[in-house]
Amino acid sequence: MTISRRSFVQAMGVALLTPFTIRSLAETDSEAYARFVLGGSTSSDEIDNDGLVFDLSVASGDPSQAGVVLWTHVNPEAYISGQSLYVDVALDEGFTQPILSAEVNASDITAERDYTVNIDLEGYLLPDQRYFYRFKYGNLSSRTGRCHTLPSGSLENIKMAVVTCQDYTTGYFNAYSHIADEDVHCVLHLGDFIYEYAEYEGFEDSIVHSLALPSGGSVAMDLEDYRHIYKEYRKDKNLQRAMEMHSFIITWDDHETADNAYWDYERDTLGVPSHPYQTGDNNPDQLRQLRRDAQQAWIEYVPARVKVNESASHAFDYLQIYRSFQFGDLVDLYMTDSRTYRTKEPCKDGTDWENYWCTDYEENTQTMLGETQRDWLIDGVANSTARWKVWGNQTLLAQLAGTVLGRPLVYANYDAWDGYQWEREQILSSVKDSGTNNFVVLTGDLHSSIASYLKVDFKKVSNWNYDNLVGVELMTPSISSPNLNDTVEKGIDVGSIFTSLLNGGVQVNNPHIKDFVSNIYGYAVIEFNVDELNWTVYSIDKKADNPSTAKNVYKKFNYEPVGMWLTEK
Repeated sequence: MTISRRSFVQAMGVALLTPFTIRSLAETDSEAYARFVLGGSTSSDEIDNDGLVFDLSVASGDPSQAGVVLWTHVNPEAYISGQSLYVDVALDEGFTQPILSAEVNASDITAERDYTVNIDLEGYLLPDQRYFYRFKYGNLSSRTGRCHTLPSGSLENIKMAVVTCQDYTTGYFNAYSHIADEDVHCVLHLGDFIYEYAEYEGFEDSIVHSLALPSGGSVAMDLEDYRHIYKEYRKDKNLQRAMEMHSFIITWDDHETADNAYWDYERDTLGVPSHPYQTGDNNPDQLRQLRRDAQQAWIEYVPARVKVNESASHAFDYLQIYRSFQFGDLVDLYMTDSRTYRTKEPCKDGTDWENYWCTDYEENTQTMLGETQRDWLIDGVANSTARWKVWGNQTLLAQLAGTVLGRPLVYANYDAWDGYQWEREQILSSVKDSGTNNFVVLTGDLHSSIASYLKVDFKKVSNWNYDNLVGVELMTPSISSPNLNDTVEKGIDVGSIFTSLLNGGVQVNNPHIKDFVSNIYGYAVIEFNVDELNWTVYSIDKKADNPSTAKNVYKKFNYEPVGMWLTEK
């Protein structure tokens, strides 16, 4: 009989000493994943509760059926040249049932990676198993983290928390205190894990955490600025506890780089319309470097299994973060990247009159995902045999417009999918044509709670036209980022269309939207069952520093794909 390497490691615990280099599932030669040898540990029993060494605690991400990415950061003030880092994994919190121990080579704890360590345990764990892990450095042990590998085979139920948009400067992360206590398999983060701002623009009189960036800028200008922001966010105890207790699956939106980021294909460089590098010199090389800096900081501070090519000079080749996850036969999840490859937001460069009559949003040259990623998403959903096909998406997919008899007169937000309508129709029509009736899109970005039907043609107003219905879109409110109600109350211009829609016009003008609110903060929990899903939105105050603040149910929704019924419970 043949014994696999994984089975042998699990059987022998810490006995195996063979060295190997970690590689991601993408078979990249990335140095983002630390090398280690199995076996060896220290007797460090004192827990570093004060963060003397593990100042940002621990985290895990991108669980698979055979592994997970573990993450930590060594405080530079505690760093000792040549000293190894150790990691223990066990079945129990007391580590009396060890699975493996390993030594991370000291040469992989460097200033070049800002003393962050990502370890990919792919191939060394079993499906649907909860594990506990800890790092050790010198005479101190990190706080214990908990992770959960993905299930395989037949599955009746899976539950996930869904989060987005966590500006640290204008609010407290109280929601994460509650997420830490949720009985969920993992946490999906749909983007804006950080904001590039030293202070959230327009809310300077409401700042609770002001960030003094190393560059002295008002927004991130380079790698050190991005790193500083990640470190400040990751110091938050509520976020730390949530990331200790659950594995996160994270994608990004615009603010991990800069507001309304896109790719300027004509100049082959980053586009960031309100960033000083574009409003100032507009130097393409400087903008390319800003994108590279944002990418590097992301892979340093986010535990994720992604494709990285350290030798690549172009942003497209350096990092690919769109990827999929399989939860047994119940859920296939596709996490996309709608910022790296997207074209410029349409209808912004003319006068108000010209922009009103602009129809560039209909052009097939407008892309959010790029052709390769779009085909990957369509093929994945169409060929999936899982009960539920789920898309982790960043900006609102459903139409949001001022209309007359169903015909849109003007759209509220061209930065969302209304600015990329040809591609939206390509995706939704392909999903419909594939016969997929259990298609769910999870969305962030708008700092609102939305439940909506998805249609091939949004001009057809009936929600009972099954030939036109594709699935549902569910948007989670922001953790802390200012919502539309806050923005309007501050007197900040959100556009005449948004303003009119907020005054009770969203559902009247967009009958596919079943529910819309933009005056709460919090998160959502989604529960997938074989025949239905349940979506619960929680409202949690972010304005006072109070981790035990009340968790209130805003609304609960049920969706049955057979009849395509989205109902409030």
